[in-house]
Amino acid sequence: MQGEWSLEIQVDRQREEELTDKLVAFNRAAAPIVDVRFEPENLKSEPLQVYAVTTKGTVIGGCVGRVERVWHWLTIDLMWVDREWAGQGVGSGLLAAAEAEGRARGCRWSDVSTFDFQTPEFYRKQGYTEYGVKHDYPPGHSNHFFRKDL
Repeated sequence: MQGEWSLEIQVDRQREEELTDKLVAFNRAAAPIVDVRFEPENLKSEPLQVYAVTTKGTVIGGCVGRVERVWHWLTIDLMWVDREWAGQGVGSGLLAAAEAEGRARGCRWSDVSTFDFQTPEFYRKQGYTEYGVKHDYPPGHSNHFFRKDL
């Protein structure tokens, strides 16, 4: 027996840092690739941005993401297409260009999350596989998580 213990509910930044350090140490010991990921030069991700622009210079869509080189993935953080241009291949073109750039940078897969009132069906049509859903997030809606092998 190691002794008695209790629970404390409080905000304590010092304990939070201690807990983080202990979890990172555990993860680094358990999986060597995690150790490599936490080397200072590997903590940064590289931005990836693609924009759809009219001949007059008006932005009608964009895809903004980031590449993580150690584990070789592309995360799509933001995707938007002007409703007037929807259905004309702008979104597909943006996503395909981002994926191609991700591949060129060594990415093996891509991930994205989207809400039910945004475009989950678009990502399915682009070959993404849904691997999770947060229901009632935000309240009354759902957040869908997708991944695609590149």
